[in-house]
Amino acid sequence: MRILALVSLLAAIGAAPAPPGASVGAPAPRVPLTSLNGASLPAIRTAGTVTVLNFWATWCPPCRAETPALIAAYHRLHASGVNFLGIDTTETAPIVKTFLSSKGVPYPSALAGPTVYNAFGIAYIPTTIVLDGNGIIRARWVGRVTPAQLAQYVADARAGRSSTYVSPVQAKIDALLAPQQYRFAGTAGERAAAVAAASRAIARTDEIAQRNEGTVDYERTQRAQGALLVAAGTAVRNSAQTPAQKVDGLVLLARGSGDLNRWDVTARAYRAALALTPDAPKLVASLSRAYYRLHDYPEMIALARRYTQLEPHDGDGWADYALAYQRLRRFREAAPIYERALALLAADAAKEPSQDAIADVADTSLDAANVYVSLGNTAAARRTFASANEYGDRLVPGGTYATLKRNVKERTQEGLVAVALAGGTGKPVVSVIPWTGPDLPGSLASTLKYRLIVAAPADATVTLHAQGLRPDWVASFCADGLCSPQTVSFKSPAAGVKTYEFQLVPPRDGDQPGHVAIAVGGAAPVPVPAAGRR
Repeated sequence: MRILALVSLLAAIGAAPAPPGASVGAPAPRVPLTSLNGASLPAIRTAGTVTVLNFWATWCPPCRAETPALIAAYHRLHASGVNFLGIDTTETAPIVKTFLSSKGVPYPSALAGPTVYNAFGIAYIPTTIVLDGNGIIRARWVGRVTPAQLAQYVADARAGRSSTYVSPVQAKIDALLAPQQYRFAGTAGERAAAVAAASRAIARTDEIAQRNEGTVDYERTQRAQGALLVAAGTAVRNSAQTPAQKVDGLVLLARGSGDLNRWDVTARAYRAALALTPDAPKLVASLSRAYYRLHDYPEMIALARRYTQLEPHDGDGWADYALAYQRLRRFREAAPIYERALALLAADAAKEPSQDAIADVADTSLDAANVYVSLGNTAAARRTFASANEYGDRLVPGGTYATLKRNVKERTQEGLVAVALAGGTGKPVVSVIPWTGPDLPGSLASTLKYRLIVAAPADATVTLHAQGLRPDWVASFCADGLCSPQTVSFKSPAAGVKTYEFQLVPPRDGDQPGHVAIAVGGAAPVPVPAAGRR
């Protein structure tokens, strides 16, 4: 698997070829956005102020992992006049609102579709772009950005300079991928040797990048890898003596064009390969994913359907088929296809319960649950999130999928609150799970900690009260740097979501709190899980 498809580093959303307006040094594209309340927003205007744009999504693990660093950078830079704007690329407002509240994101976010991220050339998220006061792109970074790196980008933007970050690790990658050392002309033996050497260099740079997250410019690396693959593929295709050799060249050309963000060329190359080897399942699947990157979801649907006919027992193929409908926001059609995918993936995990197979079920369950959230189907969302948790609980703590294991809990809580928001019952909804984020200032090591999210109509007065506490225990509702013992009242914000760190403080370390619940208004009390993180 290529590095830029690794979910631990980046999440692919797909994009048409990056236009000149998306390049460092060019004016930012003038494209409209949509507010979280559904209002149309004008084109991004900097008005003399440096602006940080962060393209992200709640389903993207590295985006979630990057959020604390962005919040920290905002607190350091906003006071000196730097604006931040998050741009969610694929989701609906209730899901986004709930995430922003649960993480305490202090800067605004907007929604965008293919028109916006195509204009900015966004192929992978997270991507951060810094504009100077005149709206000129001064820096862009694919992957998790560090506060120090962002501070340098902002300083350069204030000075009207463009930024390029080349770490020592990146310099090593650049040297390995330098094209002049690979001779794709000459004899058949020389061409074969050059193709093999380029393939080894690409594999080596993938390994280096995986070990050095945060110091590698993924866009720069991707372009260099793509250029090598295109050169190698062109040489193999042009010198091919058999249809199989020509297919090999076309596949290399397709992969390289994808790395160069030329998914139109990728699609043509895979179609040419399929003309030589009709109905080859891997080629059909690859062409389907190329159309995903082009946001041509009707073509993706046609190819994904064809793949499931060729490989009817491949759960991942059915999941891709459902994803195409989900991206078109045809949620009712996506739902039964996701159910088919989950049945097949669960059967595979039952036969061979590897961590990879278990993670596949958990992750696909989260995607399916988000479809039910978008449909406002609370029962189906609860059932599917429960399945995600069942498999997430089977993932090894501290293992390869430790981030997914944590994200299952967080996304379940956010999703169930979001479906309550989408349902619009008008009554407060409370959700509480063991704490999954960084502790708030002043948290005590001996306390039991939980993340508590409340969904309620905007401006509604909400009162929360802890019930069932044993003698000498203290329940504390903490948010915005303040904590309230036993009871808290607040006015629901405009987004309709409020998040607290809920703490149970014992009289002595090791004491157990008993059966504690959160009461809100006249609704039934919500039980607090027995185990909170100490």
